[in-house]
Amino acid sequence: MTTLIAVLGTLAGTIVAGLMQHLTATRAARSATAEQQRKALAAAITALLAAVVRHREQQYLKIVARRDGRQDDVEARRARYAARSAVTSAMDALYMTTQAPDLLSVAQEAVDAAFAIGDVPAEELDAAGLRARKAHTALRLAGARHLYA
Repeated sequence: MTTLIAVLGTLAGTIVAGLMQHLTATRAARSATAEQQRKALAAAITALLAAVVRHREQQYLKIVARRDGRQDDVEARRARYAARSAVTSAMDALYMTTQAPDLLSVAQEAVDAAFAIGDVPAEELDAAGLRARKAHTALRLAGARHLYA
């Protein structure tokens, strides 16, 4: 009987040790996955912020050229289209990285505000630029909250 109790105790100890190892490995895997997701989100937010800045820059260059009486040329249009496409691609990447509605909403506002700059009448440009900068800041802050919450 003593032998049986000793064997059962050994088996129970082995099972508990195995279970603890499994739990530790599972936690480590979850932690690694969470860190990978955080890095992907950080990259997506950073890419979108950069793309929005580049798009705004291209729109302001278009506006300055018009003010200076210069004609729009093919290269300038290509640069603007590329900048707009980069924003769209960066937004797509953000959607593939997160489904957080508050972050996606703030991101969409930043995109919409940047896109609007090229379409506003000259007398509304200052207000549109301010809206775009505020939306950009809101995205930066929302992104940081999601990354470090």
